[in-house]
Amino acid sequence: MKEWDGTYIAKPVVDRGISEWTTMAEELERGLPRLAAAVEACLATQPWGPGAEGDSFRESHFRDNGPGDMLARCSRLPREVTDAGDRLRMAIDNTLQTDADIRHDLTTGQTREV
Repeated sequence: MKEWDGTYIAKPVVDRGISEWTTMAEELERGLPRLAAAVEACLATQPWGPGAEGDSFRESHFRDNGPGDMLARCSRLPREVTDAGDRLRMAIDNTLQTDADIRHDLTTGQTREV
């Protein structure tokens, strides 16, 4: 028996899962800008304070763009999450269509050389 013999894609289950994925991505897209703005507002207050200790903390905190990198990634994340769901749906649909085409060819006696 081959590893994939007897397996199938339950389209309703996949659709339900991708719908939940999309809902989560939309919530992420709505929530992350607010959270990023809150982080930026907190950073703008410069809570590390003056003096040598504050300078040391600020230098350490902002090394390698610290929170700036995190904020930039957060702005891209929702689109990447949404795109992953869209790509998965397309891959599943393509797989099911290929399976249907192969099944049709086998039932009508058509063969293809590859």
